[in-house]
Amino acid sequence: MYGVNRNNITDPNTNNYTFSPVTFNDEWPKVWRLVIMVTMATLGTTLNGFFVASFFVERPLRRAGLVYLACIGLTDMLITAVILPVASVVLLSGDWDNVRVCNVIQCLGMSAVYCYSLFFMFTAIEEYLRVCCSKKVYRMVNRCNVAITTIAAFVLSFSLGSVGVYLNLDYDYCERLHYGNIYYRAISVVMLHLVPCFFTIYCLCAAYLSVRRRAASQPSYRRSFEYGQDKSIAALNLTTYATFFFAWIPYLIISFNLGSASNDQYYNSIWFGHGRAVLATSLYSILDRSFRRAFSHLFNYCCCKNNLSGPLAPRHRREYCTRVRLLQPNMFIARSAQIRLAGRARAASLIRETQHL
Repeated sequence: MYGVNRNNITDPNTNNYTFSPVTFNDEWPKVWRLVIMVTMATLGTTLNGFFVASFFVERPLRRAGLVYLACIGLTDMLITAVILPVASVVLLSGDWDNVRVCNVIQCLGMSAVYCYSLFFMFTAIEEYLRVCCSKKVYRMVNRCNVAITTIAAFVLSFSLGSVGVYLNLDYDYCERLHYGNIYYRAISVVMLHLVPCFFTIYCLCAAYLSVRRRAASQPSYRRSFEYGQDKSIAALNLTTYATFFFAWIPYLIISFNLGSASNDQYYNSIWFGHGRAVLATSLYSILDRSFRRAFSHLFNYCCCKNNLSGPLAPRHRREYCTRVRLLQPNMFIARSAQIRLAGRARAASLIRETQHL
């Protein structure tokens, strides 16, 4: 069983061996746990998949800087599409003591949290430069290769997560037998949590306040579509990061005294933090116009349409008509010629009838 090393127990509250780090509390009915896992995995994967696909469907969301926001959805999708289904399979198999599976889940979970922290920092910095700085500075920074930055963040996060788990440098999540290396834990926390948290909160708050001040001083900006988009994204990013921060507050409190925390307290705090990934991206689909429109198109295509044909949205009709005229000019010319000939024929017939009378 997973549990605390009996030789190191100093608190009687830690004498709890009924909680698995993979399949929740064994005292809960197995059917309930399976329903919870499958529901969270299905709902979270669908919402996160729609969130990532929105950047390909909606034109206003195709800005280069929003790639980092799409990567945030990918990291949440890693939890809902990989970790939760694997936990469901482990629950069905009844294999509690497979430490290797537990290590994989720990590695993926830690790497996903690292990625989330880094990508939110990049998103906040991009938003701050776009809103608070000049267009020249924003273009200069935007010239950096977003793909290289994204790949580097993924590689760094998964490398540190793997090293911490498989070299026993991080806290022993599966069996709670050791506390890991204090230097590694300090470096990883400072580099991947504290520093990104400081930059993220500062940039998000500064960007939101800058949008409000500009709207108060420039009536034309306040009436523009750009203001609504900037305000919505700034407020949503701030709210979403706040949910991420407060979801992991219980674990931060417990981490200060890991030895005296029971298995229930420790594992519940971690699963509570991972559970945030299920509904976090739904805030964008509810509160932002572009994401809401993209979600509606995706839902309509996946669930309601029987074929690829269908009525066009009003905002696409003009573009469609323009394309048709450009692609098929001969058809319109021939039609116009037919109309003119028919008109002349009717006029000639009317003249003949008049002369006959």
